[in-house]
Amino acid sequence: MTEHRFAIIADAHYHPLGADYGVRGPDGLSLRSWSDTRSSTRVFNESAAALEAALDRIEAMGLRDVVLLGDYSDDGQARCVSALLARLEARPGLRFFALPGNHDSFGPHGRDHAKEFLDATARPVVVSSKAGPDARHDPSMYCADHETGVMRMAAHGFVPQADVLHWETPFGTDPSPAARRCDCRSSDGGTVLRLFDASYLVEPVPGLWFLMIDANVFEPTGIGDAVIDSTNAGWNAVQRVKPHLLPWMADVAQRAALQDKRLMCFSHYPMLDPYRDDGQSEERLFGATSTALRRPRPEVGEALCAAGIGVHFSGHLHVRRRSTLHHEGRQLVNVAVPSLVACPAGFCVARFDAEGLTVEDVSLGDLPVDARILGAYRSEDPVSSAGVCAAPDYGGFLRAHVDALVQHRYLPREWPPERATEANGTLDDALGYAGAAPVGEVLPLSEIIGDWYRLRAAGVMGLDDLSASRRALYKSFATRLPEAARDERGAFWALFLRRLSDFVRDAETEAGPFRQPVHPTA
Repeated sequence: MTEHRFAIIADAHYHPLGADYGVRGPDGLSLRSWSDTRSSTRVFNESAAALEAALDRIEAMGLRDVVLLGDYSDDGQARCVSALLARLEARPGLRFFALPGNHDSFGPHGRDHAKEFLDATARPVVVSSKAGPDARHDPSMYCADHETGVMRMAAHGFVPQADVLHWETPFGTDPSPAARRCDCRSSDGGTVLRLFDASYLVEPVPGLWFLMIDANVFEPTGIGDAVIDSTNAGWNAVQRVKPHLLPWMADVAQRAALQDKRLMCFSHYPMLDPYRDDGQSEERLFGATSTALRRPRPEVGEALCAAGIGVHFSGHLHVRRRSTLHHEGRQLVNVAVPSLVACPAGFCVARFDAEGLTVEDVSLGDLPVDARILGAYRSEDPVSSAGVCAAPDYGGFLRAHVDALVQHRYLPREWPPERATEANGTLDDALGYAGAAPVGEVLPLSEIIGDWYRLRAAGVMGLDDLSASRRALYKSFATRLPEAARDERGAFWALFLRRLSDFVRDAETEAGPFRQPVHPTA
């Protein structure tokens, strides 16, 4: 096939600063509060500028096709999606192929949302889709049901357009929602709901197939038509609740091979563990965190690899990582694409040619941050926002946001209380707990912990933020720490520091563009 380049954007979480939810902040903007932002794994008010910058750069590269890997909206609000559609339609030179994420729609009926906005004096005000005494009521804050939410974006891949060469769904070629429903059963089999599946296969240019999988799983609870949130389900639940998908995917892969098509698979959720945490370190450190719950089980990846899915792009976790599985003579690579609104902010550009696939990262770290937004954060809370407000650019802003997350989310919510208290100490304290020799330099553990979370998410995109000496120090934890810990405290800190060493080594192995030959050796 001739060369074709396209962009992949994950987790844009678009929030329009001009949206009117009845609360206007400083400068008349619709601003989410810093108090919400500092404990969220994504930022809100910066999303519109990040998306515009990404699309500007995509156009400047001369690209046409853009895959939206889900969570393109803030939380599925109609007003938000309408504003996003207006921005996409203002780019007639671009063609979008979208997938739904867990934030874009919900189940058969949708769900309520309550968000904290800033008023003109930078005081937080809660706006809720559900009427109540403690919030301003705005029905437009409601998140749409899955079918309605997806079909608002219908023109961006979910129904066939005149300029594509092939389009189908797991159910045929009828694009109507009524023809794209499947039976979803509760775990006991007693409740069956017929729900919409937005998956589709499209051929945007000759010889290239995009297999776009709706991996949102709304499993019935068994109580009426209530469903379980799809956020932690992902591919672990797809085979059980949406069993029609894997046979269709295998059939598509077989047809692609027979017809000499280059097949690319996309979904919101990872097929392989981006963190390569085979030893389940996350659970051993922090228990059943959201990160641990979202890890795909090994047998899931094996089944997808056996189905012939060679390369898969995912979002959801807001990380830039690569994972590879070799199974029964086949290979599956999961390319985790970073979010536009979390560290490290960026997107991917893929190139397919006669030699195979090449994927490169495009960072948005050099963007400026809107001074009006920073001013509102200062007015709301000058102390806890000091780090982000002092950042020189968007990359620095997001790195500082991770430090805020450590203090306002990770330590208080996920860490064992005793270990969270010890996090106020120094690296030498932690090494001492683990039975290792000190480094002889006063390094606050808060810095080390911030780097731990940044590197876990950023991978190779975070290496340049480390000095050579700091990188060497982190790598030394692989051998510096004794194998046997003296007690529970020592075991925690030894494992935590070893994982930091793992993150650095993993990142170094991912340096440079990702390349996949046409016929990879398993």
